[in-house]
Amino acid sequence: MNLREIIVDAIKYPVSDIRKFLIFCVLIILMSLSTVLPSYGLKDGTLAIILSLVTLIVSFIVLGYSVDVIKGGTEGDNTLPDFDFVKQFVMGIKAFILEIIYFIIPAVIVIIVASASGLFSSFTQIVYGSIDAMADGANNLTMIMAAIPKSALNTFTNSLTITLIVAIVLFIIFSLMSFTALVRFAKSGSGTEGLRFRQIIRDMSKVGFVKIIVTLIVIYIIALVLATVIGMIGLIPYVGVFIGIFVGVPFIMLFLDRAIGLLYADA
Repeated sequence: MNLREIIVDAIKYPVSDIRKFLIFCVLIILMSLSTVLPSYGLKDGTLAIILSLVTLIVSFIVLGYSVDVIKGGTEGDNTLPDFDFVKQFVMGIKAFILEIIYFIIPAVIVIIVASASGLFSSFTQIVYGSIDAMADGANNLTMIMAAIPKSALNTFTNSLTITLIVAIVLFIIFSLMSFTALVRFAKSGSGTEGLRFRQIIRDMSKVGFVKIIVTLIVIYIIALVLATVIGMIGLIPYVGVFIGIFVGVPFIMLFLDRAIGLLYADA
């Protein structure tokens, strides 16, 4: 499918089955109670614990349902998937673990780069140098900076620049890979399929790296526009916030999941 077809399909998709869409909206309401109710003054400790537990459980169900939506997109299903709360709860946990792995890997690499380039050691020198300067009577930033060794400042600046560049590059790469990994997981139901890096690169190559990047940029811009509209609706007294959060947010989530599934339909 081309980009236009993906967007048109994904926009129509959330309301392809009103009953299932409303059930999904209810799940989002349940997931949001732990943050919404306290804002209205409800601060009972026991209730807060119960609501937090409900939020956690429903969050996994919602994530599992998103996985089914993505799978449906890859398989060409035209309506929202059925609800199977137990299955989707388990799938949500697996998807969450998969996303954590794709966060941990670049995070570890960035920490290694930061350590090897001297970011932590130079930062420690700057902190101790600043403390010593203030102990010796330095009372402004200029005096404190003058007391810090130039070598430490240079090392810190260079290391920070290198670390930021590596972090940005890794974030982009692993974000793209995590989308593909989630699709592989959705199609197979196996978490290990989401960790087969060679097959993930092959799938991305088959879809087209440029197509993936452009499509993701466009659909997230559309999601941002929709979120802005939701924010404006939220300004309506009393009912606006409920319409915005409990109808608009589910719509955006289903739109994004559907678009991602369609993007990888040919992988």
